[in-house]
Amino acid sequence: MNLELIANLNTITFSALQILLFTLLPYLAEEMHVSLSSVVMIFSVGSFLFLWSSPYWAAKSDKVGRQPVLIWGLLGLSVSTLMLWSLTQWGQQIGATAVLVILIISRLMYGVMASAIVPVAQALQVDMSENRSAMKAMISNSMSLNIGRSLGPIYVLVSGGQNMDRVLVGFLLWLMALLGLNFWALRLKAPERKVGSSQSIPWGMALKRMRWVFILAILFTSYIGILNSSLAVILKHSFSLTSQDSGVLMAKLLLVSSAIAVGTQFLGKMFFRNPWQGAMVIGAATLLVGSTLLGMMQTQNQLWSAIFFLSIGIALIPPCYLTLMTSVDPESLGLGRKAGIVSAANTIGYTIGGALAAISLKIKIVSLEFLLVALVVFMISCIAILYRRRDVVVEA
Repeated sequence: MNLELIANLNTITFSALQILLFTLLPYLAEEMHVSLSSVVMIFSVGSFLFLWSSPYWAAKSDKVGRQPVLIWGLLGLSVSTLMLWSLTQWGQQIGATAVLVILIISRLMYGVMASAIVPVAQALQVDMSENRSAMKAMISNSMSLNIGRSLGPIYVLVSGGQNMDRVLVGFLLWLMALLGLNFWALRLKAPERKVGSSQSIPWGMALKRMRWVFILAILFTSYIGILNSSLAVILKHSFSLTSQDSGVLMAKLLLVSSAIAVGTQFLGKMFFRNPWQGAMVIGAATLLVGSTLLGMMQTQNQLWSAIFFLSIGIALIPPCYLTLMTSVDPESLGLGRKAGIVSAANTIGYTIGGALAAISLKIKIVSLEFLLVALVVFMISCIAILYRRRDVVVEA
């Protein structure tokens, strides 16, 4: 057991639980005896706190070490999940007001503490990549996220929506075991942290130096935010499906997409040592093809073709901008701080994507498919600028 494997397990657990909880929102609202709209709003507020807390914890890990901060993040995730489970058991007895207060505390704890897990795990994996490229470390991290995201759809398809309570208990037991494993890992020799020479550089200056990576991260996660928010709607309208049938089809698509993404990243670890070898170009091109097919599709065969191309692009773009993150001004900027900035960009992007999808569905000025293609075009422009500036953004 080594630190890289533990970092991957932390990332898998975080993303799996995140997807599962969003899948369980109707169940949670019903068991807590509060409105679904209230639960969704409180969950959204908790997730939006990542904008501030992720950069804080990631920068903190430059000073105190990755493993202690990861433990704090897992503690926050564990206590938050325990509180949610408790509300499903005793929510009716304690009353709606008490449920809302405890639910808010739970999601605040999630937003403030669990936000440490992904960026600090990323920084730890780059720390461990002394004898290999940072690109391979970031592909491993992205693979872990995709593996975790596949667990939610697997559960939906296999369980048929039964035994939700047991699933939460199972995750709580796993979180306890993972916490024990992380405490044990404190005994292992930590790799030298890539913290830079100046920890006092202002956040504004750090963001300025990271601006093109920051913009690319926002564009990509905005794209994912629109896709996640609107795919079920696109499926329903394109194939005249019921809400239930579109949900089942989307679960199948997500599962297959995750498998294709993991396979793509496995091959990427063998062929790409840095983003300049074509990974970004292939990723952007396949996103463009997939988005175009999604807007033109008339049959489910065309849908599966679109998902194939989209999955390849989704698999390749994040490791590329995460690798570029590691090579921006390594002498002055700590890796943890840079990972925190990218994590904040992801939060902003998901928020923008969800908002654009909601506005498009409400006003219908432009189609969702057009928004997806437009964002890919902006991404391609940003990638072209990064390629022209690759002598400034040092190869990893």
